[in-house]
Amino acid sequence: MRTPVRVMGQFRNAPRAGERSAVVDLCCGSRVIDALRAVGVGDDEPWNASIAGQLLEAERMLRDGDSLFVFTPLAGGAFPPD
Repeated sequence: MRTPVRVMGQFRNAPRAGERSAVVDLCCGSRVIDALRAVGVGDDEPWNASIAGQLLEAERMLRDGDSLFVFTPLAGGAFPPD
C-alpha cells in the first residue's frame, strides 16, 4: 500500500533534509506509527497526525488511499493576568 505522507514542523529526520513529503510503501494493516517511522519521525518526538482534518492516534490502521498529514503539536499561551 502506497501512502503519501506530508510533514510540517521541526522533525529532525523526516522525511529527508529539505523535503516535506514522501510516499511510503507499507504493508496492509500498517498503522499511523508505522508510517511515521517510515519517514523518520522518531518515537521520542511529539507529533499530531491527521487524515482529511481528523486527528489520529498512533494505533489507527491506515487504509489504501489514505493521505497522512503530520505536524508538530502547537502550544497555546495564557491570557495575561488582570
